[in-house]
Amino acid sequence: MRQTTLLISLLLLGASSGVSRGPFALPPGASWTASGIAWGQFEDPAEHAFAIQVPRGWKIVGGAYRFGPLDPRAMVDMRSTDGKTDLRFGDANVPPFATLTSTMRNLGWREGREYSPNGVAKEVVANYRTGWVFADLYGQARFAHACQSLKLRAMNQVPPIHQNPQGRVTAGEVLYACDSAAGPMAAYVFAETQLTMMQSVGVWMVTWLYSFITPIDQAPEAMKTILHSLATFEIDQQWEAQQLRLNGKAGSDAYGQFQTNMAQEHARFTKQQAQFQSQVDGFTRAFRGVDLTVDSVDGTQREVWAGTGGTHWMTPQGDVVNSPTNPGGGAHVLQTVP
Repeated sequence: MRQTTLLISLLLLGASSGVSRGPFALPPGASWTASGIAWGQFEDPAEHAFAIQVPRGWKIVGGAYRFGPLDPRAMVDMRSTDGKTDLRFGDANVPPFATLTSTMRNLGWREGREYSPNGVAKEVVANYRTGWVFADLYGQARFAHACQSLKLRAMNQVPPIHQNPQGRVTAGEVLYACDSAAGPMAAYVFAETQLTMMQSVGVWMVTWLYSFITPIDQAPEAMKTILHSLATFEIDQQWEAQQLRLNGKAGSDAYGQFQTNMAQEHARFTKQQAQFQSQVDGFTRAFRGVDLTVDSVDGTQREVWAGTGGTHWMTPQGDVVNSPTNPGGGAHVLQTVP
């Protein structure tokens, strides 16, 4: 169990937690537009565990924090110079979780109770949540204080960043419209969760987590900015080796797997940056309440109202009907573009 907890916690370091430190001193007056942003390097001030590029001129708080020998976590919070945009990598309040077994239930344990097996990690008892479910639960908690109302605009299951052949890995994202005192805002969360079973006991963690809140018209730039930062995240080799020693496993196999995981993370965010425009288009359509469709007959692309009927159909008269089944009368399907 300790070995499994360590290997997952190394991933968790890039996704979980932190407590506010003093701001990272950067020159004032920089533009926050991602296409012309100036970048600085933020290094963990607590354990020198990681480094990441951040927007120069923004207020940066965070670092690595240890809640147990095998429970290191990290957070970087980035707030724009005008205070309207907040990007966050990880979160201080997201612990590792232990699933509620029948034995624990019979002994009176319930979800939400703290659980610290052998003192190596500060866990909380909770049944497993998939990435998209956790993203929504987290988003409601994270943005509630800033939003007078929070409306879910999109929830998607997406490919996870990591692989775990011995467990279950899921990922998802949510997008909200937020009515705030500062005006209409967009709020976004990506979360990946991993469940590992050891006999009848399950341990699950949020192995990647990032989020932001920003004015709606700046949402594409906020996404581009945080993706750039994530693509530059690096865990210090000496720190990682020390973590392996704490676990009593300093072999090259563990370090090799760690390096492979980091390479996969960097490749994923680099690829996502390359596909950025399609994500921008998806944001825009979600807020306008439309779907992009392709006509199965002539290949024409058109935007149609999203509706609630499921599939979009085109009638011979040129009308679009939303229906879970073919409405008949010669209608043909319009394929929705993801």
